[in-house]
Amino acid sequence: MNDAILAEQLRKTGNLMDLLNDEAWVREADADHASEEGTVEAGLGLQPYVEFLKDASPEALQRQRWYVRVLSILLPELKRWLESWQLGRSLEAVYMEAQKCLYGHLRHLTPEQTAWIEMLLAEGEQAVPNEQKVIRAEAITMLAQMFTTEDWQALA
Repeated sequence: MNDAILAEQLRKTGNLMDLLNDEAWVREADADHASEEGTVEAGLGLQPYVEFLKDASPEALQRQRWYVRVLSILLPELKRWLESWQLGRSLEAVYMEAQKCLYGHLRHLTPEQTAWIEMLLAEGEQAVPNEQKVIRAEAITMLAQMFTTEDWQALA
């Protein structure tokens, strides 16, 4: 980036973020970086994740995508279910704990649960509103069956 432009902007407004409203500056900044090679990161905190992705096997990446697809369906259903309990201020803490429980169970699914999740994912591919998805409607029942006595204690 052009240091002279940054210094002038800082002198004029005291706010470098104002440059984001200047389309010419944004295009110039983008052009400066377009020719660079290498990975793009959003900060030092992502470096371990980027290294993981570089070293991950195709099977591990496929498994990760599977988890993301499953969680993109089950987490909203879990939150909606917990919201129906009218927990007030404790909702967020209970939801976080329920997520941990769900993550653990997804690593050790029974054959029945695996089959149900595969049907859930297949149904998710269909262009049908969520309200009309029969398998998704069973999500709360399946989550309730997955959770153990220890999970319920943790949520309490």
